[in-house]
Amino acid sequence: MGTISLSMYSSFKKILYLFSDREKVQIGLIFLLILVGAAIETSAVGLIAPFIAILNNPEIIFKQTTLQAIYHFIGARSSREFLLWATYGLIAFYCLKGIYLATLAYIQISFFNQKQIVISERLLKAYLDSPYIFYLQRNSADLISNITSEVSQIFVGVISPFLTLLTEIIVMTFVTIFLITFEPVSSAIAAISLSLSILIFNQILRKQVSKQGLLRQQYTVKLLQSVNQSLGGIKETKVLGRESFFIEAYIQNNQILNRANLFVTLANQLPPLFIEAIVMTVLLLIIVFTILRGKEISAVLQTISLFAIAALRLMPSIKRILATLTTIRYFQASVNAVYQDLVALKVMQHKPKSISNQLLPLISFEREIQLQNIDYQYPNSKERSLKNISLVIPKGSTVGFVGSSGAGKTTIVDIILGLLTPCKGQVTVDDHDIQINLTSWHQHLGYIPQSIYLSDDTIRNNIAFGIPNEKIIEDKVWSALESAQLKEMVCNLPAKIDTFVGEQGIRLSGGQRQRIGIARALYHNPDVLIMDEATASLDNTTEREFIQALEAMSGKKTIIMIAHRLSTVKNCDRIYFMQNGIVIDSGTYDDLFLRNQAFKTMAK
Repeated sequence: MGTISLSMYSSFKKILYLFSDREKVQIGLIFLLILVGAAIETSAVGLIAPFIAILNNPEIIFKQTTLQAIYHFIGARSSREFLLWATYGLIAFYCLKGIYLATLAYIQISFFNQKQIVISERLLKAYLDSPYIFYLQRNSADLISNITSEVSQIFVGVISPFLTLLTEIIVMTFVTIFLITFEPVSSAIAAISLSLSILIFNQILRKQVSKQGLLRQQYTVKLLQSVNQSLGGIKETKVLGRESFFIEAYIQNNQILNRANLFVTLANQLPPLFIEAIVMTVLLLIIVFTILRGKEISAVLQTISLFAIAALRLMPSIKRILATLTTIRYFQASVNAVYQDLVALKVMQHKPKSISNQLLPLISFEREIQLQNIDYQYPNSKERSLKNISLVIPKGSTVGFVGSSGAGKTTIVDIILGLLTPCKGQVTVDDHDIQINLTSWHQHLGYIPQSIYLSDDTIRNNIAFGIPNEKIIEDKVWSALESAQLKEMVCNLPAKIDTFVGEQGIRLSGGQRQRIGIARALYHNPDVLIMDEATASLDNTTEREFIQALEAMSGKKTIIMIAHRLSTVKNCDRIYFMQNGIVIDSGTYDDLFLRNQAFKTMAK
């Protein structure tokens, strides 16, 4: 039982962490209502025995002081009339009891449904507010599962059963105390027998249920991951004929998940069979014990009736206690997953990287971006990705970073974007460290990644990504389309900018998807345009047109680009040639072509 208590206590502490102080007070109030409900449930059991006694012997009314007082209070004129009023009273009591418990159930369900939404939002916010490095170490299927599945499982599989467990334990305690007061010896035998039965049953299933619960949490993520991979890369799946691989992975993950669900379903079906036999055995043993004590059955009819009514009430309670213990253990992994992420992300987000709770200085960009002695090493990596990088990017200039894969080009751009924090050194804009106020720095930036994310929405909404419809400025959308060499194509579409692009832009060509991403970056008319292989999917003609558009911005915008295709960076004011995290040379295209053999080989 100590293991049960420790495990429950640990989960209880983690659950409380999910709620604010105000919500904890509200939970306390709900607990008080549960106590009142338990008292009403106990009263419902306690009223039956005297009612049966009166039915069996109406003369009790005139011998018992309390009953006499009630008799005179209601103005009854005979025991028959008293019995009618007692019957009406019991009907009213049970109706009010039902109304109260139904209202209590509604309050609990409403409260926790609302809190489920709040905690899901809190977890999503924690993920979105996390540093970029967090996403490099986690699978998106894991995060999606936590938000959409595990949070709901905490409420459905842990909190709701925990309240049920609490309610039933309180009711059982109250009823047991009542029975012990009325019939100490028989009640003590019943209480000990049932407690041992619950303990033995729980111990038999405990470890296996926890193990299956962990498998459920892990394989829910794996199942989601296998679906994401198969449908997310549907072109490659079909062209390479990998359908059977993904179907097999899905089946294997689903089988393990369903075996875990089968186990807990079976474990929840066993208590009714187990407890019914135990309760009825205990009840019959009480009758045997009463007979052995030499009492006449007719003399103890009230006692037997009381225990029978109590058994009818307690049997469902015991079944629910065992079922909820199983359910809570099975879904404990959900509590751990959400709790660990919220705690870890809270610590991560409170690392001192900015001036907390003070007015942060705005970053203005008037002169230059400077990288000073930048080192960066990814977590769990043995080698540094950037080694002592120092360079200056003047405002209005166009610079390119080139080099083989793994040279550190994307890492240096992520450092400039502020997505990664240098292990050593700093990035400054007009002598202000960008890490002091990243929000202010990001307002100057437009970013075009190598792989463009497009939602299943209109061209308009994909360009004005994340902006509510009523706040989208159409002139800015069209201006961005023109700069991205897409205006003519969009004008020829029947719905124009209200054309839906499909999931991941599946209804567009690769070049068109890339240019939507370019237009998205240009929508805010940023001071700095950062492109990570932004022209990789463009054909030669479209690339030339885009380069011409960039040249038109020359001097007006600061342009930073990564490219494998050197034609893209040919007109840059300065090119940084990188190898193994080091800038080994820099200059114009022509300078590097003439003096650097490695660059010349790449150009050819």
